[in-house]
Amino acid sequence: MTRATRSMAAAFVAFLALSIAAAQAEEVPGFSTTPELDRQREEQMAKLNEAFRPGNVELFAYFPGNQDHTFPVGELSTVVAGARIKEELYGHLSCYGVEARIASPFDATATIQNFTYYEPFHTVMQGKDKSLHLKIMPAKELQARKFQLIVQVQCSYLFSPPESPQEFDKGISYLNVAYNETCEFVDNTTAYDLDFFVLIAVFGFMVVAMLLIFTDLFKSFTGSSGKGQGAKKAKRAAKVETGTVESNGEEWLQGTFAAPKKNK
Repeated sequence: MTRATRSMAAAFVAFLALSIAAAQAEEVPGFSTTPELDRQREEQMAKLNEAFRPGNVELFAYFPGNQDHTFPVGELSTVVAGARIKEELYGHLSCYGVEARIASPFDATATIQNFTYYEPFHTVMQGKDKSLHLKIMPAKELQARKFQLIVQVQCSYLFSPPESPQEFDKGISYLNVAYNETCEFVDNTTAYDLDFFVLIAVFGFMVVAMLLIFTDLFKSFTGSSGKGQGAKKAKRAAKVETGTVESNGEEWLQGTFAAPKKNK
């Protein structure tokens, strides 16, 4: 076991002790330390140390679409995190939440983005593994550089198997780190990304559509005006020839010939 792992385990045990003390303080009005309560806490701490001894709970986190631990900004990535437990913890543990934080590589407490997912209901872990899925999208404003990615798994522990999963709401909180590494964040977009071309295409389509609409309206307007003027000109030019004397009696139009009168 490394020094970091031992420190994390010690911090977790201390956190559990505080959780037990807080739970007892809520249950007992005017809480004060007594030999009986001290004995109960010691027994509970012994059970916790036995339940969470190294190897009983193994947290994991991986990234199916980012196996090289390189994350594109402005795009969705999937985080799969969970717990793998030994058989003696079956029915005692419920893992129901996962949290992913993007932090400064120089100060892990300086959180830049935070993503969480919690199941609406507790489920009793009757099997070996429990995994949770979380979608993260690093902001486009992040520079293409390295950031700290921290993934934590949230669980609840009970000393005895519950009769109902809702009892885990009052269990001892178990929050531990499943992944804590420096990852590369990259920008895959170019100066002219897809959104830019989509906007240009939509704008061009609208311009062409407007031109076609106004062109059709203009043609229909000018066409109707031209027909009216042509009809007027046609009416003015319409004349009926009735023939003349020089026609020698030949009709220009049938039924319009009139014989010349004879002088007496």
